[in-house]
Amino acid sequence: MVAWVILIYGLLVAVGGVMGYVRAQSLPSLLAGGISGLLLIGAAVAMMRGSFQLGWWAALIIALLLLARFGAAAVNEFKMMPGGLMIILSIIAIIALLFGRTAMRA
Repeated sequence: MVAWVILIYGLLVAVGGVMGYVRAQSLPSLLAGGISGLLLIGAAVAMMRGSFQLGWWAALIIALLLLARFGAAAVNEFKMMPGGLMIILSIIAIIALLFGRTAMRA
């Protein structure tokens, strides 16, 4: 279940990077969103294919980095799109990872 949440999160992050490029011609958004999204998708695939620990840690680190980046930007100037949405999605992903890890140990 947690791998599917991370897969969807990764897809949304990647699509967000593309949308940032299309709307604002932001190459950094395209690169950061694309790389982060692909890494998250890779982490989800790793979790699904037997490397749960590796995928779990990779997804957690990426989600925390994205939360820190958008959280820091929100301190200066809060915008729901894309910052607020990324904060919400990152928190959901982190919660899913933490609960998913607990469920895997039980």
